[in-house]
Amino acid sequence: MEQTLSWRKGLFDSNYQVFGNALLKFSINFSSFKNSAIATTQKEIYLLKSEGYSNPETKILNNKNEVLAVIHYDWLSFKAKIVFTSGETFDWSFQNSWASRWTLNNQKEKQVIYNSSTSNGLIHSNTDDDLLILSGLFIREYYTRILFIFLILVLALFSSRSII
Repeated sequence: MEQTLSWRKGLFDSNYQVFGNALLKFSINFSSFKNSAIATTQKEIYLLKSEGYSNPETKILNNKNEVLAVIHYDWLSFKAKIVFTSGETFDWSFQNSWASRWTLNNQKEKQVIYNSSTSNGLIHSNTDDDLLILSGLFIREYYTRILFIFLILVLALFSSRSII
């Protein structure tokens, strides 16, 4: 099933809203200081809970606290892998150097392509799996937060060096 969805978020906000046919399909609300989120779809509520620093991963839980999938991150290449409990595996990666286009696919029949501008974008998908689609947005926000923290640290180092 081919579908095109639109998404938006606030400029300094990490809460996403995804629309299909001008109707709210699902939303993702991120925790302020953690890489965790609550996603609400029309059918279910999910918790995406990140753990670890040297070998980071995010567990996707349903409302019964059962693990549905685990996201493993590769910080050096800005990639991720989603492994569902069903055994299905998806690869996530940026497609351009501006981080405004990224994909999620299983190298077989399912593919999701994301495009973004500053605070909105489009999603082209050949599946109607809300959990898969929201996982791709979650990973993007995860890497955006890491890049933001890295930039703050670099600026702090340069500004402290000029003071001393």
